[in-house]
Amino acid sequence: MRTSEYHYVLFGQIQKIKQTFFEKNGEGISFRDAVERLVASEAHKYGVPETPDFLTWNLKNYRDLRKLICQIPIPLSDVLNVRHHTASNITHLATKNSVQISLESCYANSQLLSIEYFAVFYVLEGTCLLTTQRAKRMMQTGELCILPPDTPYSIFTKPEDLIITILSDKAHFKDNFHTLLYRENILSDFFRQALFQNQKEGIFFMLSPTKDVRSILQHLFAEFVKRDSYSNTLFNNYLQIFYANIIRSTESTYHFYSRQKEKSVKTLMPAILEYLTQNYQSVTLELLAMHFHYESTYLSKWIKSTTGKGYSAIVTDLKIQEACRLLTATDKNIEEISEIVGYNSADHFTYTFKKVTGSAPRTYRKLLKQ
Repeated sequence: MRTSEYHYVLFGQIQKIKQTFFEKNGEGISFRDAVERLVASEAHKYGVPETPDFLTWNLKNYRDLRKLICQIPIPLSDVLNVRHHTASNITHLATKNSVQISLESCYANSQLLSIEYFAVFYVLEGTCLLTTQRAKRMMQTGELCILPPDTPYSIFTKPEDLIITILSDKAHFKDNFHTLLYRENILSDFFRQALFQNQKEGIFFMLSPTKDVRSILQHLFAEFVKRDSYSNTLFNNYLQIFYANIIRSTESTYHFYSRQKEKSVKTLMPAILEYLTQNYQSVTLELLAMHFHYESTYLSKWIKSTTGKGYSAIVTDLKIQEACRLLTATDKNIEEISEIVGYNSADHFTYTFKKVTGSAPRTYRKLLKQ
């Protein structure tokens, strides 16, 4: 944490400049250009800024998280004192740090940016358009992408989207995640290829934004802005936990960005059903189809013909099965269970549960506990 006075702007000021420019001109403006506009209008600040306390976030209200991120001070030297061609479209907070976390700034310009970092994009809420030299992809809530260093990309978000970006340079990764490189799983294999074989393709995962995942992100932000003698160690530990959650929850459901050898949907049906089992809380038919490179209507028909049930019925069954387990094996309330299994409201959950089982959730719990 900096204790001396310095020139800075707040992340929220940059968001506001970019939003105003887009609304007026219909196109994006770079992170650096937004900072330069703030400096030109003398809207930057000088002094020792207050550090936002991310531990006050209750993990439920994304609006509060956005407010905290908008209070993050950005030293002007971290943006302006770098080579302009390197920073022309920078969307992260501190260009000099070897590892960093931020909210992706809104309305980036369409220029493809290439940086010497591993870039992680996690859609906590909303959507974002990720563009590379190979393709465009609309990422949905719960989807996570990792791009290797020097992969040209642009990412377009709106002010209401929450896209978390984590950047790590090669040296930081080697120093802090060397044990991960020698484990036998798809993520470590991806990093080995990116580090040593100059791979230029991304890898995608589905990581449901559970309370545990949100807690990890909360602590990552908290340690990132503290910058005391312990923060680097704690930040790295939380980052390792974050990657471990990716591996644990989605190890069997990965795919590379480039289209692999075509397989029939019938051959892939076990993998498709396994993917649904792992991600039923947040996946949609469109995401499922995109994940396995099929058109959604075509995939829906194959699921129906293979299993005898439609996509929606399978997802509902998975949700209700888990809800039944939670009702009998835990003391979690109906609202908590509703959120865990992927319903937006407890009323919708209660209605569906009664329709499937014939009993309301509370009645079901009482009957089984008698």
